[in-house]
Amino acid sequence: MTTQYSKDRLPRFFALQLFSIIFVVILLLHAPLLRLPFFWDEAGFYVPAAHDLLKSHSLIARTTIDTGHPPLPAAWLALWFALSGWKPAVARIAMLLVAAFALTNVFLLARRVATMGVAVASTIATAIYPVFFAQSSLAHADLPAAAFALWGLRLGIERRLWMSQLAFSLAVLSKETIIVVPAALALWELLPG
Repeated sequence: MTTQYSKDRLPRFFALQLFSIIFVVILLLHAPLLRLPFFWDEAGFYVPAAHDLLKSHSLIARTTIDTGHPPLPAAWLALWFALSGWKPAVARIAMLLVAAFALTNVFLLARRVATMGVAVASTIATAIYPVFFAQSSLAHADLPAAAFALWGLRLGIERRLWMSQLAFSLAVLSKETIIVVPAALALWELLPG
């Protein structure tokens, strides 16, 4: 028996395949940049915060200035540093995994509300947009917050509200300012019309 999938509900295996393809493509595009040293907020906060989390199990950075940023990006980096060593390439590849997750959600969201062509075009346009491309391999909080917000938005459109709330919670645990997205969506739902 053959099962037909509508654009409303693509099989999970498709999403996993899509994620894998996107990851390989952006990894290849970023290959020359993977060994760049840490700079800016990477070296100033996120990598030291990951080090503190891994070595002293402290969610509050001790070896750098505590900026009050939520701990999820540092925890993600600490996990990958623990598994693969303290190298810039490890952090960059870990962040490229998050970028692939974000782009997968761009595709699935666009596919949900439009056509396959729009989904492909919007995913490619997002991937090569200079700000997204640059942030894709940097150890910053912006990309995880965007990835989880996109996931939450897609799940909200699919009316999978508990999962959407989880995704938005993870977005806020990535970067505190992303709270405006679920707040705006909640306001939209509450307004008459």
